Amino acid sequence: MEEDVEAWLAKEKMSPEEGVAVLEERYKKYKYVEASMTSQKARMAEKLPDFKNSLEILDVLIDKKEKQEPFETTYLVSEEVYTKATVQKPEKVSIWLGANIMMEYELDKAKELLVKNQGSVQKAVDELTSELAFVKDQITTTEVNIAHVHNYGVKKRQQKTAA
Repeated sequence: MEEDVEAWLAKEKMSPEEGVAVLEERYKKYKYVEASMTSQKARMAEKLPDFKNSLEILDVLIDKKEKQEPFETTYLVSEEVYTKATVQKPEKVSIWLGANIMMEYELDKAKELLVKNQGSVQKAVDELTSELAFVKDQITTTEVNIAHVHNYGVKKRQQKTAA
């Protein structure tokens, strides 16, 4: 925060109006970064429930495999067309990796992969939360600085007209 506005303006060789303009430009950049990071955080956080659901389903499959229990399921044949199937012994699952790539994994390996990816996504969300807090602090500081420089300019103009 610029405590001594006059010294800051003198050091930067700016008028109060130029100082406000510089700070407003900085403010706009921070707001852009904030919006971008908020959007990125939301996209990442959106994935977490999917990981949770997938892991729950994998736990059921692993349990069925260990008990050697067949079970019935419904699966998608084509768009809006489902059919039932009986799974005798679940061994593998297919996981979408992104970019239209699906891979088949053994149940334990699939769980390892999903747990690892869930951890990575959670870590990214936590880091973005921390970085967003910093950016928000910078936005607040910049808003206060804009007010200080603006008020300094008003005070200077009043002193000029009074003299």
